[in-house]
Amino acid sequence: MKMFKIFLIMVVGSIMTSCYNDFETPKPAYTYNDQFMQAMGMKHISIYDLKKMFGPINETGSTNVSDGLNETMYKRFVQNKSLATEWEQSTNRYIVGNYYIKGKVISNDKEGNVYKSLYIYDGTAAIELKLTNGLFLDYPFNMDTLESQWVYVRLNGLYMGNFRMMLSIGDIPTEGMNSFGRPKFYPNSNIVSPEKVAKHVFKGEKVKLTRGRLANDGSNKNAYDILEIDEQNCEQILYKNSDEGINYFGRLMVFKNVEVMYKGVENQNGDIAEKFAGDQDSDTGYYPAWICTSGTMKDADGSPLVLEFIDGPWGKMAYSEKNVSLYGQIVVGYDREATDKRFPGVYVVRTSGYSRYAGKYVPMDGAKGTITAIYSIYSKYVNTDPSRSSYETYQLTPCRFEDILPEYYGAADYAEKEAIVAEWAKPVSEGGVIPDSSFARPQTINEEDDGSNSN
Repeated sequence: MKMFKIFLIMVVGSIMTSCYNDFETPKPAYTYNDQFMQAMGMKHISIYDLKKMFGPINETGSTNVSDGLNETMYKRFVQNKSLATEWEQSTNRYIVGNYYIKGKVISNDKEGNVYKSLYIYDGTAAIELKLTNGLFLDYPFNMDTLESQWVYVRLNGLYMGNFRMMLSIGDIPTEGMNSFGRPKFYPNSNIVSPEKVAKHVFKGEKVKLTRGRLANDGSNKNAYDILEIDEQNCEQILYKNSDEGINYFGRLMVFKNVEVMYKGVENQNGDIAEKFAGDQDSDTGYYPAWICTSGTMKDADGSPLVLEFIDGPWGKMAYSEKNVSLYGQIVVGYDREATDKRFPGVYVVRTSGYSRYAGKYVPMDGAKGTITAIYSIYSKYVNTDPSRSSYETYQLTPCRFEDILPEYYGAADYAEKEAIVAEWAKPVSEGGVIPDSSFARPQTINEEDDGSNSN
């Protein structure tokens, strides 16, 4: 067996070398498969089973230093227990085994809204790989034709971390300051070294993804690579227990016929809908709005830290001016009368200020259409106690602009709609009216919801 492995390495090395020895007529690069991975002594494990080995995701995804390391959970992959540190052994932060996972690419980072992340799905569950940028060049996924490819991931030496109930595979955990100037524990980090990526992530054969509707009872959740969600089946993808959570989170889904819902801000008719129940007494919870990832921190003689929001047009998909980039957030859903964003069919669409379409104006209140996006949760825990604040939200992260309400943005009267939104969303410096002082003036930061959801 040992000699076979050595022979296989020599063969693969010669194949990969020959791929590039003729510049005029280059040959295709080597394609990895299960036979190669297993010949190298690795054992395949499904993404679903791997996530099950992590254990609970509820209440183990905090990044707050004040919560302690016990609530910043990660698992390190080692080939034997002795390679884990004493602390990792005493706190069960390791997984023994020479495992690999494989999955079909279901994300595309070309437009910048998905950033340094590659999402893969293997027919059982999906997971995020935290890598570097420009992934669409090495791991392409054509979202129009659904042409994709398998990716194989060697896990030994990497870390599976829980960030706000979302599991990912990455490099060593880190501690640092977030954009609010507060210390944070992060359960893993991006694998940015090309050499390390090459040792752990391997390109496999081409594949075409399938797409279909999720059954009302969720019974066919693994029948398709891409799930279609609507008003009848949306309750199935709520977090109910660890099994449902680890299966649905991280998957690419098509949310059909959702409606844009403004909360706490003026719409095109001059109406202002009430904020969600959990946001009534908060300085946040406005939709559409920005999530601030840049700003100036002050400490006013021992009083709570204050953030100076940047003056600007909140009606944009995201803020991107003068080297300042803010996330935008829009609420869409199936029930306009929903009073809580934890209800079935209520989603927050996240758009990065670094995305190519950050400057687009938000859809008007009541706009309906389809959104194709990576589905996720952002929460320290699923809230079963009203006295505890979990800032629990179900989030949609589109990869491309054309996957956000194409029925709205592609309409013949879009220029007219854009002009209407631009009129009431003008910057204060141009005579616009900011609906609430928290959009443009200093705001006290809530200690529990401290803005760390801004990444």
